[in-house]
Amino acid sequence: MPSKYSEILRRAEIFENVSEADLDKIGDLLKERRYRENQVLFKQGDPGDALFLVADGRIKVSIQDGAEERVLAFYGANQVLGEMALLTGEPRSAAAMAVSDTRVLALPKQDFDTYLSGNVAVMREMMRIISIRQTMTNERLTRGGAENDVQVPSKTGKVYTVFSPRGGSGKSMLAVNLAVAFAQMHPDQVTLMDLSLTFGHAALMLNLAPKASLAGITLDSLSRIDREGMSYYLAPHASTLKVLVGSAKPEEGESVTGDHAKAAIDILKGMNAITVIDTASNFSEASLAALEAADKVLLVCTPELTTLRDVRECQRIFTDLIHLPTDRVYYVMNQLFPYKVLGVEQFEQALEQQMNVEIPYANDVPAKAAVRGEAFMQTQPGSNIAKAIEKIAKTLDDEASPQKAKQQPEKRSGLFGLR
Repeated sequence: MPSKYSEILRRAEIFENVSEADLDKIGDLLKERRYRENQVLFKQGDPGDALFLVADGRIKVSIQDGAEERVLAFYGANQVLGEMALLTGEPRSAAAMAVSDTRVLALPKQDFDTYLSGNVAVMREMMRIISIRQTMTNERLTRGGAENDVQVPSKTGKVYTVFSPRGGSGKSMLAVNLAVAFAQMHPDQVTLMDLSLTFGHAALMLNLAPKASLAGITLDSLSRIDREGMSYYLAPHASTLKVLVGSAKPEEGESVTGDHAKAAIDILKGMNAITVIDTASNFSEASLAALEAADKVLLVCTPELTTLRDVRECQRIFTDLIHLPTDRVYYVMNQLFPYKVLGVEQFEQALEQQMNVEIPYANDVPAKAAVRGEAFMQTQPGSNIAKAIEKIAKTLDDEASPQKAKQQPEKRSGLFGLR
């Protein structure tokens, strides 16, 4: 009589060449187990006593790197994990945890050993498949997660990178509230990525506590992650905005390279209509990757002589190093003070560039919203500053509309191959 699990086994690569009769016999050895969300299947170092075939749900596999967790992969329906345990019985090299309510079919090593003792042909076939898979894994690790391995949907979403050479310019305020404004226009289709890696505040400004960060994903894992796997790292906000933080702790930021940032941006472009990126106020590798990837760079200026000097340097770097077309830079003057420090006209004359938009002085609206963990786009939509940011969102959205989009994509070059 056929096993009720034969059909599921038949879809698993490790059993792809096993006969129908043997599949039925192996299926009879499977034991169904159910795990709740966040329940551990096994820990790193536990005995390798079973193979798991995922019937429903999703499992995260990770290793502990000092005090930090490094996610290696996600497994979904019809995928197998822990197959080496069937042959070696060695301790688990990684931990596995259910990230949703999950049903697995466990094949205990002890039962399988008894079965294989009388089925040498099946054992040889399984060893051959496992050997091939191990070789492919080693090759991928040797390449270091080459960018050509990244499997993402078609990259159609727009990227808006918010940058300023000056700390305290209101850059994060603009990034957070602009992202919320876009989320109100495009529900469930907007992600805010915080690449201010040492002291990023985007999640704090939205009263979010992300459970994971980009720093916790290895580059190799990014090369294999899918939409659902990436969603694990995104913290949802009430506006439908999703937030990806670069690092959860200041010391983690150094592990996020330009290639990490580029790979994550590519994935988010395939997942979202819009990705807003908040950067650090420097030209780190991650910031450069975000600038190169941008459809528009929102360069936040403040009416001060020191900022004027720094913005002029930004113009030089954008042109000479990043090769960023001038029409991709969107100049934003943020009026931080209730009095005139440097006139906008003076600023424009010195830059030889007009401001695209001016954000009015907003008194204590941004500060109070940040302290409360709120986006003033939601709590004070009628304020002058909220109206100004809503105008920016609508302007950028209109420019990106199909009627105004360019017919031919521009060739891209640059440090990370994005422009």
